[in-house]
Order: sequence, then C-alpha cells, then structure tokens
Amino acid sequence: MSEIKGIPSFNGPKHELMEYFKEYAEDYNTATLPHMKYYNYDKWEMDEYARKKREAEEAAAKKDGGSGGGGAIVALDELHHKEEMAEREKRRRLEETRCVQYGMTAEKREEMKHQARLRHEMAVAYKTGDEETRKRLQRRLEPEEIVKR
Repeated sequence: MSEIKGIPSFNGPKHELMEYFKEYAEDYNTATLPHMKYYNYDKWEMDEYARKKREAEEAAAKKDGGSGGGGAIVALDELHHKEEMAEREKRRRLEETRCVQYGMTAEKREEMKHQARLRHEMAVAYKTGDEETRKRLQRRLEPEEIVKR
C-alpha cells in the first residue's frame, strides 16, 4: 500500500481495508497494476537479480578492457560474495536437517506423530468443552520432569 496509495502503514477500520483490497483485486483482474512485479513478484525478483548481476559483470569487463572506476569490480566482488554466503547458508541448513533426520529413529518419529495426534485431540476436547478429556490429555503431554514434581 505504501508504493501504490502512498499510505506507509494502514491502521484504519476493517471496512476501509476491504475497500483497498477490492480496488487491488479489480486492478489485478483487469491487469491495470502500475508495474509487472505485482503480478509475479518471484519472477520479477529473479529477473532483477539477473539484471544487476549482468550489469556488474559488464561493468567489470569494461574496467578490464579500458580505463574506468574501480566500483564495477567492487560491485562484482560483492555480488559473488553474497552468492557464496547464500550458498554456504543453504548448505548449513541442509546439513543441519540431515543431522536431525539421522539422529531421529523410527521410534522417535512415531512418538512425535503420536504427540501431535494427542495435541490435536486436546484441542478438539477444548473446543467442544470436554474439560475432563482435555485435562487428561494435558497431563499425558506434560514432560516427565514436571509430572514427577
């Protein structure tokens, strides 16, 4: 809303928010939004990234071929550094996920699924007003250290 309507953060009434949303939906459906990024943001973001990368590489190539400022090389180095850091973060998260998966036995996975089912049953009991079942399930789900006290 800040880009289109010039409203930095909207805190108004709900009916006013719904009006803004109706305007947005109308603009979206009639393809009259002010920029293509509003239709497919992920695609626009990737295109923008590729454009900036291409510009940095072209500027670095011009610097190598002739006289120019050192800013192009710095921009290219910064871009490569960001890519490398993102790749490292991705590998770290993947490795962390693998460690968790390998450390988890089939029995532990089944226990986690069982606890999830119990939590769901407890939520249903709470919503239906079955206080006895809710308390019983809550006692079963409490950690053993708390139960022993």
